[in-house]
Amino acid sequence: MQHPEPALDDVVREHGQSVWKLIVRLVGNDDQDAADCFQQAFVELAARHRRLKDIREAGPLLKRIAAARAVDSIRRRIRERGRSSELSATLVAARSESEPCARADAAELLDDLRSALGELPEPQSAAFVLTQIEELSRGQAARALGVTVNHLGVLLHRACATLRRRLEPHRPVREHRHE
Repeated sequence: MQHPEPALDDVVREHGQSVWKLIVRLVGNDDQDAADCFQQAFVELAARHRRLKDIREAGPLLKRIAAARAVDSIRRRIRERGRSSELSATLVAARSESEPCARADAAELLDDLRSALGELPEPQSAAFVLTQIEELSRGQAARALGVTVNHLGVLLHRACATLRRRLEPHRPVREHRHE
């Protein structure tokens, strides 16, 4: 068995925890899904490293790969089980964690967000995850996706418009004042 090059070991040490957190936020701490996505992300990075011999900005690239593998996992769950029934409130914080209704609402929103992300085309879901969940700058996200900042803006706009429509039932009803 060959050992990875020291540079890749350093990448795992440097970015492993943040990549794991991203995956768990997206797929939940499902028994094997998170571990599979994590492993796939680093295997894919190693393959790119062997092919290209030089990977700059490994962190954003790893997050792009991890987000894509996590969304693939969500898509697979949707296909296999219909809608994902596993809920986690790690991504969406309810106003009061002690209120059962608030937790249920947050869990339902998170479930619908995961499903909606799984329905987006991969470039759009990756653009959304990298900029909105991982909070990378638009420049970093564009480089990780291999697109211009303007193209990233288009991907993000399309993703947000689709997610907004899909998650419309979760919007709070605005109260109208009568004066």
